[in-house]
Amino acid sequence: MLSLQKLATSLSAPLSRRIEARSITRAPPGTIAAAHRRRGTAGRANRGPSLSSGMATSFEHSNGVRKVAKAARDQHMASQGGQDPRLAKIASSIRVIPDFPKPGIMFQDITTLLLNPEAFKDTIDLFVERYREQNISVVAGVEARGFIFGPPIALAIGAKFVPMRNPQITGEVISEEYSLEYGTDTMEMHVGAVQPGDRALIVDDLIATGGTLCAAIKLIERVGAEVVECACAIELPELKGRDRLGDKPLFVLVSSDI
Repeated sequence: MLSLQKLATSLSAPLSRRIEARSITRAPPGTIAAAHRRRGTAGRANRGPSLSSGMATSFEHSNGVRKVAKAARDQHMASQGGQDPRLAKIASSIRVIPDFPKPGIMFQDITTLLLNPEAFKDTIDLFVERYREQNISVVAGVEARGFIFGPPIALAIGAKFVPMRNPQITGEVISEEYSLEYGTDTMEMHVGAVQPGDRALIVDDLIATGGTLCAAIKLIERVGAEVVECACAIELPELKGRDRLGDKPLFVLVSSDI
């Protein structure tokens, strides 16, 4: 393996989400639950997203502080043959906001990624390239940012898009209540939107503790469909959300240490 110094990549753009939650009791100040609610987490202000590869990569933020992030394993790379150069662009387009919404929380902000058309297109393209030949019939997007990434992926691979929503949709629905460290939440989808035998891809922007994706998996499997894989742009690996998914595969582009 090459030395870390040779692998280091300097990027000048600042590198980061809140959990969309309804009817949930606010966690006491200072708890990790408050961080989870924003899909951020407690951590030092000098950590940020890294490429999802088998190597450690250094980043240089605009504040001049070097960030070294340990990447995810090789099997979770977006490019099977080596480090895809598009990943660096994606990682550098994600803004990390330290101490927001309160001290100790690192807010993963994808709005800066959306402001970069080239990086946003690269994000969608990487997902499409992975799933185009996997006979996916349903792309299920988790509210709310799964609604951003999910539809263009579904259109590109010829699948239908199904929103997995908080309890606010009309018509007949199927619901799944799931536990969080600080309370409970509920996810819903329309009855009939997903059919038995469908092959589903679940999409969200970020995986932290994994509770939301677990609820989405249960909803899809309850109607007799198969969950092929879960896909997220960002993973917070130290929160071990991947472990909660059991044997369900998870594909991520960017790993952000805390």
